[in-house]
Amino acid sequence: MATGSGEPAGHPGAPGEAVPGEGAGGTVHEPDGAEGDPSRHTDHDAVTYFRSRWDDRAAGHVKDIRTIGGYLRIYTTLPETAGNSRQALTLCERGLSYLQDVGTAAPVVFVHARFGENGNPVLANILGPGDTTCRVTHPAPG
Repeated sequence: MATGSGEPAGHPGAPGEAVPGEGAGGTVHEPDGAEGDPSRHTDHDAVTYFRSRWDDRAAGHVKDIRTIGGYLRIYTTLPETAGNSRQALTLCERGLSYLQDVGTAAPVVFVHARFGENGNPVLANILGPGDTTCRVTHPAPG
């Protein structure tokens, strides 16, 4: 079950739960450099995996790849209007491939937009084994 923040319920990063390097709602605060630049949170194995396999338009948007709170987070130069775009979905699928290749049983991937007024909005995601698509969905108002 997903929460309104795009995070699976009951996992680190769900509303009210602190995740190192993140503020409320998943907004990234960077004490050790500019937003999206490689930091102490960078997953160097994931970066190497991506760089060794892809050199295309989607890959050109990657700023940093981090494993935070058990989730793979791909920070990009894409605008927040790029939700469910071809590049965002491609990067999410690649993140899922990486997690499957390293043996992650319940992969969770978030592709984030560049930093702006709304922090780093999620553009595409996989919320675990029950999620069959990288498309971000929104709950019906109710």
